[in-house]
Amino acid sequence: MPAAARPGRWLKTQQDPPMPDSLQRDLDASYCPKVLAKTAGAIQPHGCLIVVDQRWRRVILTSTNLNRFIGQGPADVLGRSPSAVLGSAPISLLVSRFGKGEEGHPNTATCRLETTPQPLHVTAHGASTSIVLELEPCGDLTDNLTERVAGWVSCISRSDSPTKVLALLLTALRELTGLETAEAYRIGDDGHLQCLTAENASGQANNGCCAFPAGLSLPTECLLSGTTPLRMIADTTARPISLTGKGAAALDLSQAILRVVPAHDRCWLRQLQAHAVLVINLYDGQRRWGLIACHGRQARYLAPRLRQLLQLLAHTALQRYALLLEREESLRRRRFLATAGQLGVRRPQRVSSASLLTAARACKHYFRACGVALVYQGKALGLGKRPHARTLQQLAHHLDRCSSDDLWHSHRLGDTTLGKTLLPQGNFPGLLAAPLTSEAQPAGWLLLFRQPAERYPVSRQNGDDQAGGTHESPPWTTADQLAALDLSRMLSNDITVWRARHRCRRLHERNARLRHLAHTDPVSGIANRHRIEELLKAELAIAQHGGKPCSLLLFDIDHFKRINDRHGHDAGDSVLRQVAQAVQARLRTTDHLGRWGGEEFLIIAPDCTLRQAAELATRLCQDRLDTPFPAVGPVSISIGVTDWQPGDTPNQLVNRADMAMYQAKEAGRACVRVAESAG
Repeated sequence: MPAAARPGRWLKTQQDPPMPDSLQRDLDASYCPKVLAKTAGAIQPHGCLIVVDQRWRRVILTSTNLNRFIGQGPADVLGRSPSAVLGSAPISLLVSRFGKGEEGHPNTATCRLETTPQPLHVTAHGASTSIVLELEPCGDLTDNLTERVAGWVSCISRSDSPTKVLALLLTALRELTGLETAEAYRIGDDGHLQCLTAENASGQANNGCCAFPAGLSLPTECLLSGTTPLRMIADTTARPISLTGKGAAALDLSQAILRVVPAHDRCWLRQLQAHAVLVINLYDGQRRWGLIACHGRQARYLAPRLRQLLQLLAHTALQRYALLLEREESLRRRRFLATAGQLGVRRPQRVSSASLLTAARACKHYFRACGVALVYQGKALGLGKRPHARTLQQLAHHLDRCSSDDLWHSHRLGDTTLGKTLLPQGNFPGLLAAPLTSEAQPAGWLLLFRQPAERYPVSRQNGDDQAGGTHESPPWTTADQLAALDLSRMLSNDITVWRARHRCRRLHERNARLRHLAHTDPVSGIANRHRIEELLKAELAIAQHGGKPCSLLLFDIDHFKRINDRHGHDAGDSVLRQVAQAVQARLRTTDHLGRWGGEEFLIIAPDCTLRQAAELATRLCQDRLDTPFPAVGPVSISIGVTDWQPGDTPNQLVNRADMAMYQAKEAGRACVRVAESAG
């Protein structure tokens, strides 16, 4: 039937062509009350069902048509092991695959059964206390179905408009399934199904706009629910097949493809004149995005392989459809920004007052507003006729509580709770408020105001003027709301970028301070042991690679414990700092000085021979003897000197310098000793 002749979709109308008398009589006979009421504990007749316990040890339920598919009756199967009934190989394969699905999805597994009179497709899925095995004919496996589906996928992938993608998808579904009518629906935020497009057997497409509640009557939740990715009814007029076994009536078949059509849906499908129905649910991630509904006037069985390919085709089309929609939305946004003019807020920096004024003038003209304001971080800026800054801040606070992340608008503000806040300050019956967000957190509000239009007079009752009568402004159109959202998102992006740059700058400063703290000794102000060890490894690697000399000086402050004991630890810390500063002042810029531990210090002298290092040590030692320290007196140091030899490790080099320093200690302190070569 033509899609355009069905304003309510799915419902039979007077414009539908009449059914043949013989077909109508058969249909009426098939819908006797006894058949309609018999839905609990029953399945569709195009397949059979076996229920086993959760350990796969025993068959506890079967359908009464079992003999037609596997050549064994229910009495022969009940109580036996699944392996004895269907074979050990298929059952082992199902057990190994079962339960490996994605988290949050029902456990399912599939395999083919070749030991039966006809090849069967077996689907296993978990019920509350058991495992349900659904057996269906595999269908014709020699056709070119995969190539045909691949051809449709290629056509859809080359489409350049969302409407064409849906039209191609519906045409493909009709051609592959043989069903006369196919319709695409999207689930709105309110839970209603919005018909995107429909196509019938004559090839006529209709991009209608008809909605009805998803999951409620016409149709019921059983038919169009999202409990399973796909729902198929091979023959709505066929008598259900009952189940036999203990607990058949209570068996959970919500995940079963064979589950029978409830009586209310069967009556509804009778009005639709539909004998075969296919519903494919479409998911955007974990969210149910919409569905594809197909139906035909002739009973038609769709094999499992065909259903799987149809699901793949539908989801491929959904991805292409979503991509093209995003492209169109991006183009529309660019056009809006070009129309809006120089807003002055596109650069990723903190928005200045001048740029806000430029943006405000553009917004006033575009939205036909009398005033515009931006409330951000407790400050209110704006242009034109608008409430006072204090009122704007109160308004933003109220919006944060009642609509923190949603667009808010009204053209009769006096009828809202916000009117009590705004009307005493001015006559602004029109308000459009778009939220500003930064990192998914409320950051402020973009507020647009309108004054009353002349064609909206003050209301009167009983011939008397009402001083507080309701004023109206021109309503905010959908285009106004979308444009305000685009502008708020752009402002939010600038705020987020500015915040991110500010945070990165502060993070860089803190990291630099942390690096300084991690590499600097807090007492002496020079490199700590961890840092000097890193520098030693680096300089030795350079010396080894370039074949250049590298020397090491390790010195110790003589009688440092006596200084701490006599003058206190503060005086000892002061001596450490002054010694470090005095030594650092006498080193080259390429040399490295670090505190090795306690009162020991390490000097790395790259590109310095052993003789040059000994001369440096002598000068440092003499300088300490000639430099008195306040409240402490002269301080001397003992120095051990060594140089790097090929094959030396950092530890070996330090150990030689340490031995030389202790030789200087034993020689009376305040002197220099050079370590002998490792060779």
